Amino acid sequence: MKLSHKMMIVSTVALIGVSPIISASAPVLVQAANESATKKDSDNAGNNDRSSKQTKASKKGTIKLSHNAYVYDKNGKRLKTYMGSAKYTKIPKDKLLNYREKVTIANQDYYDIGSGAFVKAANVGYVDGKKVVKATKTTTAKIKRNAYIYDAKGKTDKKKLKKGQTVNVDQLIYISKKLYYRISGQTNQFIKAANVGTVTGPKLKPVTPAPAKDESLPNDKETVITLSRNAYLYDGNGESSKTLIKKGQQLKVDQLKYIGKKLYYRINDSNYPGTDQWVKKSNVGVIAGKQLKPVNAMPEEDKTVTTVTLARNANVYNDKGVKQSTKTFAKDHTARVTELRYIWVEADNKAELFYKLQSDKNGYLKEADISMVSGAKLVPVNTPETAKNETVTATDTDKKALQDALTDATKVKADDSYKLATKSLRDAYDAAVTSASQINAAVSTIAQVNGAVAKLNTAKAALNGKKVQVKDLTNLTVDEANQIVKLAATANGVDASAVQFSNNNTVLTVTNANGFQQTLNISDYAVAAK
Repeated sequence: MKLSHKMMIVSTVALIGVSPIISASAPVLVQAANESATKKDSDNAGNNDRSSKQTKASKKGTIKLSHNAYVYDKNGKRLKTYMGSAKYTKIPKDKLLNYREKVTIANQDYYDIGSGAFVKAANVGYVDGKKVVKATKTTTAKIKRNAYIYDAKGKTDKKKLKKGQTVNVDQLIYISKKLYYRISGQTNQFIKAANVGTVTGPKLKPVTPAPAKDESLPNDKETVITLSRNAYLYDGNGESSKTLIKKGQQLKVDQLKYIGKKLYYRINDSNYPGTDQWVKKSNVGVIAGKQLKPVNAMPEEDKTVTTVTLARNANVYNDKGVKQSTKTFAKDHTARVTELRYIWVEADNKAELFYKLQSDKNGYLKEADISMVSGAKLVPVNTPETAKNETVTATDTDKKALQDALTDATKVKADDSYKLATKSLRDAYDAAVTSASQINAAVSTIAQVNGAVAKLNTAKAALNGKKVQVKDLTNLTVDEANQIVKLAATANGVDASAVQFSNNNTVLTVTNANGFQQTLNISDYAVAAK
């Protein structure tokens, strides 16, 4: 029996399970649709153009899926059946398909694979044999405080991003136990994650593993100290073994005690075995974990020392009044202090009182954080106005006294008080003039200007040069001649043996280090009494 052409096509469909899928191993194109189907698809596409604003983006070709892909209709709705079965509505990854065109449906890109079926462009990895390069979203970080830029070794040249700036980042990485973001487009520029506030865009995960937990860090029952300077080990009687522990070393300790007049921590650390090893508290910087109190009383004679106790957990500040986030002390911590001074805190626009820590050359505790002060009473070494002047830029009006003192320097150097002063005093005045000139020319603070004026005036007042008084310049006594020789030697910066009188004390000469002899005017060093 003969089959019609139409029946033959149907039979073939039944045999090969008509699918737009092209085997990766057998790249056979999908069977062409018949005229009626093509016309129907064309009509549907036309309707879809009007309802979904479809746009053509490419010509007929092949696509390869990079993900499993569902099949959708012209309106972007998932088909319940495709090619007569529900199982074909999901096409596996890596399958090759024919497509007619790329269209946009409801603001999403699709590929038309024929017969009113579409797959999302997001699931396509290759188009006409070419890999699809997909745009990636950018991760943006907002800087919450001024942030230095570091290299891959954690070193910085002090260049920084300012608070409030936003920067694109593309990597999160651990450098020396701290987490950094890499600036996009840069291979060796990083900012600390601690300085980043809001992060938008794709979330980044560290590309390096987190550093192993530092077992030296204390728990809530341990105390760990960090040495702020090199420190000797002592026994319980305060005798040193001359064993030196280097600055920066961390030690577990379990007791704080007065030995003699000073406080010591007892070491309880496996790295330093023994039960009678102590370090001076004055050599300790950061104290982490449980805060220890002295187990014995402060010696009476030690009450000349000033000790403060913290009312709350508190940070250490530097001499600019800036909080040092890496230096903290817990409530009830006691510390020796050496000075009480006002520091101008720019962030608060006011001067505040701070205690200077004995154990930290640039460490201060805010007076507001102190609950108790023991020992010698301290009074502020400056005033709020002085503290402000240390930060406020001097105007031309503020510099007038300095400029007047510099103008006066020409007269000073022409006067006997300068010319006949000792060389060291002349040098001191010259140095004060040089420093004052630099401060006058530069952008300087009021305190710097006032300090320069004070140094100039002090150096000027110290100039002690004056001529020797004699009865008759033409008939000098032996004593008068000796005084003139000493003064001339001082003024010329030579030994007295290099200055000589001759011709009955009427000719005065000086021999320089190079052997050159010069005649001096006696009247430059002596004056006849009236």
